[in-house]
Amino acid sequence: MPIHIPGKKFRNHRLLSRKKGKREVTALLSLTAMVDMFTVLVIFLLQNYNTEGLIVNIPKDLILPRAEVIKELKPSIIVTVSSSGILLDDFPIANFEDVKGQKDWMIQPLYVEAQKALEKAKLKAETSPVMKEVRTALKPEEMAELQNLEPWKKITVQAHKEIDFLTIKKILFTLTEAGAGEINFAVLQQPETKK
Repeated sequence: MPIHIPGKKFRNHRLLSRKKGKREVTALLSLTAMVDMFTVLVIFLLQNYNTEGLIVNIPKDLILPRAEVIKELKPSIIVTVSSSGILLDDFPIANFEDVKGQKDWMIQPLYVEAQKALEKAKLKAETSPVMKEVRTALKPEEMAELQNLEPWKKITVQAHKEIDFLTIKKILFTLTEAGAGEINFAVLQQPETKK
């Protein structure tokens, strides 16, 4: 079928020839503009969802504490602490009651798994194509400064708001001993109060 400019009346159109000279308006629908519009819309929605996606997956039984001052979370290793247990990147590590009842500060299963997760994150960061390009672009002293930042050592703790402080302190001690550099807490932003 040939492509015609939309809106023109075609005298030799097969639908008009059946009517024996009666001229009726035949609307031919051009899908090109509509497909272009939907393509732009889909790309916009995908980009918008991609930039504002959730960094942490919050379980249904977990209620995060609220805070007035917050900063945006970056992708990192996630430790979830709830009354049902302690999870590292959604994998069960220890039972909450056992951790709460123990006298020792070190939570051994969390220590071992956190070390493994940090080593895996370090390997992934060092072998990424972006890091290879950075190594070729930077001078050795600038590269040493970048290595000191160690972005793979970030850990985000999302804890239920009613978990006792001593258990949280045991978890923080264990994560620090495992090699965590920066530990952040996942919180919900408290609505601003009018003064």
